Amino acid sequence: EMSVNWRHILDDMRYSFGVNAAYNKNTMTYIGNEDKVLPGASWAVSGMITRAEEGLPIAYFYGYQTDGIFQNQAEIFQHIGSTGQVLQPQAKPGDVRFVDFNGDGVLNEDDRTMIGNPTPDWTVGLNGSIDYKNFDFTFLFTGALGHEIFNGSQRQDLSYTNRTTDILDRWTGEGTSDEVPRFTWLDSNNNYRVSDLYVEDGSFVRLKNIQLGYRLPDNFLKRIGASAWRFYVSAENLITFTNYSGADPEIGAMSSFDIGIDRGIYPQARTFRLGTSITF
Repeated sequence: EMSVNWRHILDDMRYSFGVNAAYNKNTMTYIGNEDKVLPGASWAVSGMITRAEEGLPIAYFYGYQTDGIFQNQAEIFQHIGSTGQVLQPQAKPGDVRFVDFNGDGVLNEDDRTMIGNPTPDWTVGLNGSIDYKNFDFTFLFTGALGHEIFNGSQRQDLSYTNRTTDILDRWTGEGTSDEVPRFTWLDSNNNYRVSDLYVEDGSFVRLKNIQLGYRLPDNFLKRIGASAWRFYVSAENLITFTNYSGADPEIGAMSSFDIGIDRGIYPQARTFRLGTSITF
């Protein structure tokens, strides 16, 4: 962890700036059972999605790796394992191609592996304030960098459910998409099993608070018998810089194993305030 702060007075202006950052890397060093694994949080679609394992980060995301979308039937027949067997015989063009991670020639739960880490590498902050004559201005940026979010806000296993606009970019024919599978109610390939399709970059920087104030001059305050009178306008969560497609990248956690799982949380509101305070 580190923090740097600067304060200075220049004629009628006082200002200060501060930067803080913390780097975190965690590794599970010991689990007292034979498998050296602890099950983690689950999700309604297909059970466990996080777990702890010796030598890996706690509560890492656990699922299948993907390798694009089958564009035609020939690609399905060409996706064979070490034993020469077609790995996904039930797949259709437009379905997800999954990776035989352990190379045993069979695609099953033994091919699930680490597909993301919900713990940020860095948490950062930037704050500042400026006082000039009767005006004052403050701001606060916060952020987290170098982690992933499991976007479980969409129940893709349900036929009748709302979808995001990403579904408009789905595979509809050869060459149309290599990321979003076809839309079908007869999903023999189980396209939406827990995989890296749900895992997104969770990094963000957010303007958490910004405020501008004005204090009425002393000669006016004396006439009304007040010692201070200030007006201000402020905003919270005004701007968020992120590549995450969900409602809010700052999702929190219900427990240590539930960190980084977006179950459709209600996003933090963007709030605007106009206020005043007077002291007699």
